Amino acid sequence: MRLEGAAQRLSAEDAATAIRLNRFAAGVAALAFIVGVPSFAIKAQQGPAVAARPAPTPQQLAALKTPAGRTEFVQKYCTGCHDDIQASGGLVLDGLATDNTGEHADIWEGVVRRLTAGDMPPLTEKLRPAMAESHAMAQFLVDDLDQAAVASPFAGRTVIRRLNRTEYSNAVRDLLKIDFPYEGDLPRDGGAAGFDNIADSLSFSPVLLETYMKVARKVGDLALGEADASLLTDRYTATKTQAAWQGPSMPFGTRGGVRVRKYFPRTGDYDLRAFLAPTDLTPIEGVRSFRTRVRVTAGTHSFIATFLQSSALSEGPVPNIAGEGGSALGGPLDPLGSAVRPKIVFLLDGKMIKTFGIAGPSASEAALGARHGPPHLARVEITGPYKAGPPAETESRQHLLTCQPKRPAQEAACADQIVTTLLRRAWRRDVTPKDTKPYLATFTRSRAEANFGLSISRAVRDILVSPEFLFRLERGPSIATPNSPYRVDDFAVASRLSFFLWSSIPDDELLDVASKNRLRDPAVLEGQVKRMMADRKANALVDNFAMQWLGVINGPHPLEGFTPADPQYDAALGEAFETELRLFLTNLMRENRSLMDIINANYSFVNERLAKNYGIPGVKGAGFRRIVWPENSPRGGIFGMGAILMPNSHTTSTSPVYRGEWVLTSLLNSPPSPPPNNVPPLDAKPVNGKPLSLRQQTERHRADPVCASCHVGMDPYGFALENFDVLGRWRDADQGGKVDAKAQLPNGISFEGPAGLRKMMTQHSTVFAQATTARMMTYALGRRLEGRDMATVRAITKKAAPEYRFGDIVLGVVRSTPFMMKKTEEKKS
Repeated sequence: MRLEGAAQRLSAEDAATAIRLNRFAAGVAALAFIVGVPSFAIKAQQGPAVAARPAPTPQQLAALKTPAGRTEFVQKYCTGCHDDIQASGGLVLDGLATDNTGEHADIWEGVVRRLTAGDMPPLTEKLRPAMAESHAMAQFLVDDLDQAAVASPFAGRTVIRRLNRTEYSNAVRDLLKIDFPYEGDLPRDGGAAGFDNIADSLSFSPVLLETYMKVARKVGDLALGEADASLLTDRYTATKTQAAWQGPSMPFGTRGGVRVRKYFPRTGDYDLRAFLAPTDLTPIEGVRSFRTRVRVTAGTHSFIATFLQSSALSEGPVPNIAGEGGSALGGPLDPLGSAVRPKIVFLLDGKMIKTFGIAGPSASEAALGARHGPPHLARVEITGPYKAGPPAETESRQHLLTCQPKRPAQEAACADQIVTTLLRRAWRRDVTPKDTKPYLATFTRSRAEANFGLSISRAVRDILVSPEFLFRLERGPSIATPNSPYRVDDFAVASRLSFFLWSSIPDDELLDVASKNRLRDPAVLEGQVKRMMADRKANALVDNFAMQWLGVINGPHPLEGFTPADPQYDAALGEAFETELRLFLTNLMRENRSLMDIINANYSFVNERLAKNYGIPGVKGAGFRRIVWPENSPRGGIFGMGAILMPNSHTTSTSPVYRGEWVLTSLLNSPPSPPPNNVPPLDAKPVNGKPLSLRQQTERHRADPVCASCHVGMDPYGFALENFDVLGRWRDADQGGKVDAKAQLPNGISFEGPAGLRKMMTQHSTVFAQATTARMMTYALGRRLEGRDMATVRAITKKAAPEYRFGDIVLGVVRSTPFMMKKTEEKKS
């Protein structure tokens, strides 16, 4: 397998090709040792076709059961390149014992993946084992690795981890019982391994600490209502469609608008205002801005500004044409707005408090850029409080102030009770008087100049910037052997559970169970997992795990910010795409359905707008409902969903490359290597005057062998989805003629269209289940997986087979050694 030998055996041209490919594929080989390469996703090198060896004899296969037989296999097929001289890809197999694979599990797991994929030895080599022989060798290695893992489980080690922005927001919400309003003040987190909760990507800096301190001051005052009652204005931009009903959170019979859920720290009068687009014109009241003042009690309230759809059906002061606010209203043309006007309404906690008629723009305003079509909301504002009352007994205040001192002599004991209770929840463990001492000192200093409530709020501020709140700190045993596994204490298990399932802190019940060391009882642990999964906070598994796992957020091609050039696209359709996927995933989790529903479910959730886009008749109304696909439908699972297909496209055309990359990365946990620098775009130049299809353009691009080395194992998945256009609509032809959705992987497996892709992946359900389990483990542990983790992945999926239900995979991850245990630090020299 030495490069020089391969070059000598080939023609000069073929040898040059082999050299280029081996150089480019070195990075691919290194990556494949960390992330699994599925058995049907070969990132093969290209070169002259080399005949495979004849099928192995029973004696050859039997020999692989013995260490001597496996060593002979390695010496025969592998050490030509992977000896201590060549060390191709940085890998040395020469002299590595095959009778104790556990000692070098990371290396042998990589060998297993490359053998299973069939891309080692390279296709340029004449001396290659038959696929059956490679698979047999891989299976015997797996058997040894799994036995070694049972004898010596691998726990892994996670570095100290900061709460990410979502976890911090949720923790404050649950700690103080307020909707955290300052998430936008915190910077976005970086990501690694596809998620934003990976420990080594969550950096910390003096600037970030200062930001946390500013936010903590605001939150402490907000929760207890002790802040200075000066006027503040909060602005909320309209980000959702203004052309249709926005869903169950908005009243029926409305379109567009903004819904705000806000915590009002003081009872008082507040100005509620709405501004129409465009905002660069003078906000004339009654034409482009609307205001009312209402008395609002302290606490959390919802404010809605929206348009009444019913009154706009046959009326309108604007020209009878469509716009960003939707289709034409109909009715009289009245640029001066003297006709019956469209209406905007304000609602507080679901009750209508004000209705405004919208006057039309003047002729001069129309000339300056007033938008045509129905009114379009730009933002709402809340200003106050005016005539503020004293701090009220809100839910947050009652939650924090577990006692109310009647006399000064009672204040110290009461403050101690409040701080102890709050600190236990914030630090996720039982606390001691030594722990509470600095926060009680803050209270005492403040109490010399401020009232009781304000002094408590300053203690809250300090708790919110304490290291044990901002970071997930896990205490190890006082005496332990270096670099050895140990079971983390029950409080650490409780935190791991809550941040995995809820993206937040443990609740009181979970802390109480941990305090009694009852999470060591498998039945109690399972009961807590099921209880937590039933809680609405478990929707975080969809919002934070599943949406990142599938690349919809924080992926290479996220849904947010993608706007295709298709004139049929609008914001309402984009929101419908996301809602469909979110409802599908939530249903999968809540009903504990099989992971294979991701691939081949015969149902989905649509509303009228989405059904029309997909060509589904008989669906009326803006509300989403569950539908079952017809028997002959090309849709099924998530392959036909716009939330997946649209962002994995270009703005003007589909992209087999992006879609193939998505399948490899999200569904098979085998992300391709990054492309080399200066990759040219697809060449769309016609051939003999005939335009080329996207497939033909892609095939022309990968005619370069260096490009083919990755595209050959990636593009087939994208080709199978080419019948879906950018918006997920079915098509039989594109600009180059009839769509060719046939696909063939380098190992010879063929399939056609989305139905063929679903069937092929269903036949390889174990590969998909293991890939998904590996992604879930990565998220749950907050670290990249190592080769030694793969035995755990296989054990979890084996126990969950054949149905691979979502809850069973979750429970398997929680019960696993890496989740329940941790390695001690290595001994420092």
